[in-house]
Amino acid sequence: MDTKDKVIISVGILIFLGFLFVIGLGDRGAVDLYQLKLERDRLRQTNLRLQERNEVQYRTIERLNYDAEFVENIARRELGMIAENEVIILKKKK
Repeated sequence: MDTKDKVIISVGILIFLGFLFVIGLGDRGAVDLYQLKLERDRLRQTNLRLQERNEVQYRTIERLNYDAEFVENIARRELGMIAENEVIILKKKK
């Protein structure tokens, strides 16, 4: 193998390594692709949690619109309301 062949092979190897560098570490390379996949997976999980939360909210809204007993329980628990003809008995603190 003469010097010319060695130079051609060396240049070819350098070009190949350059391509590997660009593919692996360059803009939109393998590392960026991996990071984008991780971000996509994280966003999918967030989206699933938000969908589940929305479902709970929709069910709560439906119950608030159509379930009088549910509304009464919320009024008693969160607002401290009582029904007509009920008496509140307070305990003294010791």
